Amino acid sequence: MTEETSAPADPWAGGKTLYDLVYMLEHMIDLIGTDLVVEHFRYARDTAEWAASMIVEEAEATGIHDEATALLVVRTLAESAARRERAEDAARESEIALRGLT
Repeated sequence: MTEETSAPADPWAGGKTLYDLVYMLEHMIDLIGTDLVVEHFRYARDTAEWAASMIVEEAEATGIHDEATALLVVRTLAESAARRERAEDAARESEIALRGLT
């Protein structure tokens, strides 16, 4: 492995997550998740590409040096955020429905 492509010895040293290493990533992932839920796929794609670029810019800290890998990471996180958003929506709808029964 060349020094340019080598990953950090311990990417989770000090308990840091990808969200800690890349400024505003968590907010961007939440936005992408919301866009997926409301089917704004173009916005989701554009924001995902931007987030992937930000991850690669922090390659020394993240260990992710190429856009394709970063985009796969962003897609995985965004799909998880979309599932969470759908679950929260369903829970709110159930709560409203239960209140209507009482």
